[in-house]
Amino acid sequence: MPFAIALSLVGASIKLSAYAKYVFGIRAGTMRPNTATWTLWVFLSSLNSASYLLASGDPYKSAVALAGTTGCVITFAYALRRGSLRPLEGWDRVALAFGILAGVAWIALRSAGVANLILQAGFAISMIPTYRSLLADPDSEKPAPWLLMAAAYAVNACVVVLRWNGIWFALAYPLLNMVTHAGVGLLSFALLRRARPYPAHEHVAGRTPEA
Repeated sequence: MPFAIALSLVGASIKLSAYAKYVFGIRAGTMRPNTATWTLWVFLSSLNSASYLLASGDPYKSAVALAGTTGCVITFAYALRRGSLRPLEGWDRVALAFGILAGVAWIALRSAGVANLILQAGFAISMIPTYRSLLADPDSEKPAPWLLMAAAYAVNACVVVLRWNGIWFALAYPLLNMVTHAGVGLLSFALLRRARPYPAHEHVAGRTPEA
């Protein structure tokens, strides 16, 4: 099996494992997803995987996107079962508008590539509520699933380069989402570290947890 093909399967496996970890987090009560944003992600992810596959013409480059749609639908269904559906607000509505615009552009221009690029703007905007929720409640997310997703996107970018066919926009999806997902993971890690009290042995003379 060629290395790039094997790598694409690794990326898809990492992506699915990230969603599995997220689902286990919801079940354990350590993750509290915003169901409104996840509703939006099901729509954006479905449109993204279809347009990315058609525009790139390569199922191996699209493996992470296809795995992402599958994992997103399952995670959303489980989150909805455990909670309740919330209405779209603010930035979610803006991201939805970009998703609708991408669909219209795909039909009007008959270009899956243009549609996919528009979708990346929608994905970036759709992450804003997650960052805001995390800053307001550091316990709402945990780093591991987000960092695993970022790793999957990094692998996806490597596959695109290894199977390069001159379609430059194919890098937009993995690189943009690698940055935004890694950002959530790193922010969550930093907030959890800041909230964690110093171990007992660090409470030495002249030093307090606020020092």
